[in-house]
Amino acid sequence: MHPLPVIPRYPVTLTTKTYTFFKPMHMKQQFNSLLNCCLFAGMLFIFIPPGCSPAKQATGTGSNEEIAQAISTDNWLFIADRALPQRGRSRNLTGQYEVHCSKDTIVSYLPYFGRAYSAPVLETTSPLDFKTTDFSISKEQNDKGRWSITIRPKDYREVQSFDFILFNNGSAQLNVQLTNRSSISFNGFVRPGK
Repeated sequence: MHPLPVIPRYPVTLTTKTYTFFKPMHMKQQFNSLLNCCLFAGMLFIFIPPGCSPAKQATGTGSNEEIAQAISTDNWLFIADRALPQRGRSRNLTGQYEVHCSKDTIVSYLPYFGRAYSAPVLETTSPLDFKTTDFSISKEQNDKGRWSITIRPKDYREVQSFDFILFNNGSAQLNVQLTNRSSISFNGFVRPGK
């Protein structure tokens, strides 16, 4: 059995030729190498986030004026594309999960991921899958076109409130407060109703 070869770390002279393995770096070279890595990582952070920010128009939405008109007349559709439970990891949603708001009806078809504080009996659907005609709605708009909308169903006790933040560019957020379960949030976009 042969012993494992020893890898030299400094110049070694074999016969008449000198070979260099793992050339040592000086402190200044190490600093420059670290600085270059940091600059490269910084450039990634500068150029990548603008493409991911919610400032651009959301896909499949109407124009800013159409969205503002739909929100002010209570005829809009929130489409969720990401669920953020209070505990656990966030989930990208596939499929058409939505909340439709009209003057006289709220139709919610959203998934639920979270913790129940009391055991539901014979429940086979999501607690966020319901339709109500008895609800209260309050709206506020700030100077920059951001809408804060709170919807409180009166005839569906499982949900305390839907708290929406809607932007004229189409991006939207929803926070759902439930009675016997942990809260959940959704990211998505808003568009004029059907």
